[in-house]
Parts: sequence; structure tokens; C-alpha cells
Amino acid sequence: MEALEDGKNLEAGTGGVRTGIGDMGSGVMQQESVLQMRDLIAKLDPPSKDVDDATLKRFLRARSNKVEKAGKMFAEHQKWRRTFVPLGYIPEEEVKNELEAKKVFLQGHDKVGRSIGVILACKHDAYKRNYEEFKRKYPDYLCLGLCFFLKPGHEKFTVILDLKGLKYKNLDPRGWISIFDFLQAYYPERLGRLFIVHVPIIFWGAWKIVNPFIDKVTKEKIIFVDDKKIESILLEEIEKDQIPETYGGTLGLVPIQDAPTPNWPPRS
Repeated sequence: MEALEDGKNLEAGTGGVRTGIGDMGSGVMQQESVLQMRDLIAKLDPPSKDVDDATLKRFLRARSNKVEKAGKMFAEHQKWRRTFVPLGYIPEEEVKNELEAKKVFLQGHDKVGRSIGVILACKHDAYKRNYEEFKRKYPDYLCLGLCFFLKPGHEKFTVILDLKGLKYKNLDPRGWISIFDFLQAYYPERLGRLFIVHVPIIFWGAWKIVNPFIDKVTKEKIIFVDDKKIESILLEEIEKDQIPETYGGTLGLVPIQDAPTPNWPPRS
């Protein structure tokens, strides 16, 4: 990803924009939950005791405002990042094989300011990918890039998963499960919408394997789009000049590593 300074203040992988977002009841109840969670984190993971409120609220929402579960989830998240992402981000040379395939693109924003990522599944070869690279490093590179591309004041991103041209070599249930597991464990409440387009028959068998591993909250954000309605469905949430040309818009696809991403790489 290319650096672009714009003053946006993000914390690598821990919270994003400092803004109060969420609907967990009254402000008083939210703040009480945040205070309780902060006290818990001070015991579970002392180095993270001063994390911003917006981050804590995301983890609370991911665990239905259950403080103990949210606190444990966040502590595990922080320990994981210190172990596997010591720089605060994944350098491109560590995901070179995935980036060379040019299967993920980053450009534009939807009507509420969420960054838009496009995945071309036909460019993913399940037989050639390095599982550890694909499971541990590539998802973080993608998610963090999408987060840094958000408009100020927003926490979630939108993804268009395009299955056009999908062949058996592209089917990767194990890899797909690892992506959803990663998203749910380390980037909770980041996915705003997942549009799945050009769905072929061969996809459904693999999807039956993956589906049970996706939590209810994530499933509610997934929309399978009929081929004849792709443009109209996308236009409900994305302006035409922010929709990629291939889906009826005017924006060209930009490989994620070439996207002009604000404040990239993150400062540790």
C-alpha cells in the first residue's frame, strides 16, 4: 500500500478512529461497561489498560455487551498481535506470494464512509498458497489496509466477493474458514457488509462446509446478489462513482498494495 498523509489517527489493529459508535443502550450503560472492561483488562493484559473507548466498545458489541467475554477476547487479541504482528503491521515482503496474485483490490467508499474492498476469487489458487501466510499474515494485511482506508469517524468496511470464473482449484473451504475465524477473533465489528456476486453452482458445496463456522452477527452482514441485480443492489449502498466499472460504476480496480492508503505503514 502506498502512503498518503491526511492526519487520520488510527492505532494499528487495536481500535481505529476514536469515536463513540454503537447501540448498546443508554450512554450511561455503555460507559459503565467500558469502565468495567477497562478494569478487567488492567488485570488480564496490563500493557493495554489505556486503549481507547471506541476499541473496547467494538469488542463489547462483538460479545453482546458481556464484559468478561469481551475483556478476555480483547486480551487474547492484544497478545496475539504482539506475538505475530510485532511491527504493528505486516510488511509486504511477508505476503509477497498473495500480493503477486493481485486478487484483492481497495478503492472507494460506500455512502456511509466505509472503505470498499473487492476480492476476485478466481485468482486464488488453493493448491499454491502457503497456508500459514494465508492464515496468519495476509488477513491482517488486508483488514488493516481496509481500516486505514476508512473515512474519518467510521469503523467498518465493505467487501465485494466476486466468484465469477470460479473453478475447483479456487475452492478453499479450509482457507475461507480461517479468514472468517480471523475476522471474528481479531477484527470484530469491522465488517459492515459482504456482497457475494456471480455465484456459480460449484460454490455451494464448499459453502456448506464453511457456513457453520460463521457466527450469527457476521451472517447477517452477508448478501448473495443475483447476477441481474448486481448494479441496483450495490447502488443502494454505494454511489455510482465509487462502484468499480465491472459492476456498472465508474471506478477502476486498484490492487490493495497500490492503493494510496493514509498513514501507511502504521507507526508503531
